Amino acid sequence: MSFKDLAEAKRVVGYYAVANRKGLKVKKSEKSRVRYKCDIGCPFVCFISKDNRDQGFKIKTLNIKHECGPAFQNRRATPNALAHYFKNKVQNNPKYKVKDMRVDLEDRFRLNVSYSKMNRVKRMVLEKLEGGYIDDYNRLEAYAQELRDSNPGTDVEEGKRIFLRMYICFQALKSGWKAGLRPLIGLDSTFLNRKCKGILLVAMAQDSAKHFYPLAWAVVDRETGRTWKWFLGLLRSSLELGDDEGVTFISYKKKGLIDVVATLVPKSHHRWCVRHIEANWRGVEMKMLLWWCAWSSYDEEFKDQLRTLETISEQAAKDLIWYPPQNWCRAYFDTTCKNQMVDNNFTESFNK
Repeated sequence: MSFKDLAEAKRVVGYYAVANRKGLKVKKSEKSRVRYKCDIGCPFVCFISKDNRDQGFKIKTLNIKHECGPAFQNRRATPNALAHYFKNKVQNNPKYKVKDMRVDLEDRFRLNVSYSKMNRVKRMVLEKLEGGYIDDYNRLEAYAQELRDSNPGTDVEEGKRIFLRMYICFQALKSGWKAGLRPLIGLDSTFLNRKCKGILLVAMAQDSAKHFYPLAWAVVDRETGRTWKWFLGLLRSSLELGDDEGVTFISYKKKGLIDVVATLVPKSHHRWCVRHIEANWRGVEMKMLLWWCAWSSYDEEFKDQLRTLETISEQAAKDLIWYPPQNWCRAYFDTTCKNQMVDNNFTESFNK
């Protein structure tokens, strides 16, 4: 086995000692070589030195025979070796607790490691991952250019020097939208809760089988009317919407987003997700009547459901009418969209 440097060799030997539960000690260590022996005095020996013919270091002598039992406290369980083991685990779950990491080592390797050492291990892993995230952000411009080259017509907008926001809309998805998808666009946002924070904005459509059809997405610093205006402005340009009165947007009722849609695409229709209206209601019966009002397919049916609601709570009926029915009731939807959806579940599911 060969290594790029002595540090990598020591880390691998340390990981070998932990995985096999063997206690090893350094017999001799210099800048160009290192020799390991067994703690107990077994025949085991591992000698690693610099390779004069090739760059790097190689194992020159190796005898893996052991006659000793397992080591429960292993001096080769260095923070560097343990960080190598926990790297993927912490990357997949940054909230991985130190006590759970200790239990993992005890269950798998019968290894007893102190809390202070495990704290150093987790801190080391997080610092390495943070450096990896920074490197990834530095490669964003190359990624954006690759998207433009591999899928001509793709729209990619990104910040310069300091990352602020990024927008992506593939040409293939634009072509599919223009080729005949129903003119329904779901808008939603969600928090990015890993090491690098931010907000993900998504514009979703549905194909003929009502499956997910993502149109465009963006990462922004925060969700405001300014960022929604930036996102929808680019989306309007990508899909060539103009003032298209045939397009229907559906989203949660957020003042900034409603104003932006009305400003950028003034002739479009904008539905409000009934689930977000329902969140302000209490009582199972009243919530069910709210949904029956939303599902009403003609004017008289809607009024009948509203009168039923008034018999339970007159104030609730007044509060419901405060929301313009054309934004959430099927009876008043436009007929161009050909989609009677009253909630934005498909977009929120995609974000999830």
